[in-house]
Amino acid sequence: MKKLIVAAAGLMLVGAMVSNASAEAGMSFKGDARARGLYRDNYYFGELTDAAGNKLDDDKSQWQSRVRVIFQGESKGGAYANARVRFADSSWDGTQKTRALGEGSNIYTDWAYVGTPMGPLAVEAGLLPWNLTKWSQWDQRVDGLNVKYVNDMTTVMAFYQKMDEFDNSATDPVYRNGKQIGTMDLVDDDDMDRYGVYVNQKFDGGWGVVGAVMMMNDDQGKDASDRDGVAALAEVTGTIGNVAVLADAHWQEADVDPLLFSNGDDPYGGYLQAVVPVGAVNLLGGVGTTQNGFVVDGDFQQFIMLSDDSSIATAYGVGAFGDTNFVLLSPSMKVTEQLTLTGVASYLDIDANDSFAEADSAFELSGRAAYAVTDGATLSAEAGYLDVDGFEEPAIGAGLILVIGF
Repeated sequence: MKKLIVAAAGLMLVGAMVSNASAEAGMSFKGDARARGLYRDNYYFGELTDAAGNKLDDDKSQWQSRVRVIFQGESKGGAYANARVRFADSSWDGTQKTRALGEGSNIYTDWAYVGTPMGPLAVEAGLLPWNLTKWSQWDQRVDGLNVKYVNDMTTVMAFYQKMDEFDNSATDPVYRNGKQIGTMDLVDDDDMDRYGVYVNQKFDGGWGVVGAVMMMNDDQGKDASDRDGVAALAEVTGTIGNVAVLADAHWQEADVDPLLFSNGDDPYGGYLQAVVPVGAVNLLGGVGTTQNGFVVDGDFQQFIMLSDDSSIATAYGVGAFGDTNFVLLSPSMKVTEQLTLTGVASYLDIDANDSFAEADSAFELSGRAAYAVTDGATLSAEAGYLDVDGFEEPAIGAGLILVIGF
């Protein structure tokens, strides 16, 4: 209840301020779409068998497509509503999936929220997109409330998020005047909430800092299952001469996510990167570590296969196999105005967790060729090889992707 009181008081305070005015009410649209064909082999990282112990082949080839549209409506006073809807986001199967119902197939909501300016602040609430850093948390969704201040150089945001609304009604009878009238949740405020502060500060000279501190409040867990705890993350970007640099860090208390293989130790991870121009090539070099169960977000795009962001992604982020130290090199070259080539070569030293006890090290060699077909449309080809020492076969993938933006 304390969190709700604080949030309500904050809303009343900013509600007393005068709203900004906008010239006209209206609606705008934008979006993106893609179609892709892919081939993946040995992506299960282990031997698959049937009930009789016969080895199964896990190679897969398929076509997928989707269309995503963002709707932005704005009132005369500057209040707004924003939503992104996905259409036919699925694999081709005689239209059984692309025309089916439900998330991951025909039409579903990606995010949908309302917002309004209140003096120098803005308030947003609903199903929100959640993007902090690609090393820690990116392209996620939350039910929550943001109160933020934004100018050209600074963003400061206080946030409150409902992670779980627990209902124990199946086991708790409720009586009125001695007669049972039904069931009800009798546990006081038994929810799971996350709240904190996010800052994005830009500086002269191309430097910038992003940081967030958040608290998980768990009124459901008891003793060992209690997920109360703090998480913090930061990212620094800038340039030194003609070299672009980046540094990322993430730390959290072990209780925040008990599913991680932390063995009671606090998960953490860090990454350092430099991009150096070498003639016509931009050479990216990076070193990083993930410890005590921390797994890098799947949108960390320095890898192609060890992510969930490409057509040949394995959906295993760095750290999923165990505590990991890694180095990577990724040259990128703009061959023509339309054609860009990118490669990734990386080595990972792994202290395996219980789920992948055989893993000892890994090597990814992958690449992408992206061709701008026309303004707003790119055709890409991807291919990759991921060999995890200790597993029987390497993972191999290839994909062809058409992406458009509008």
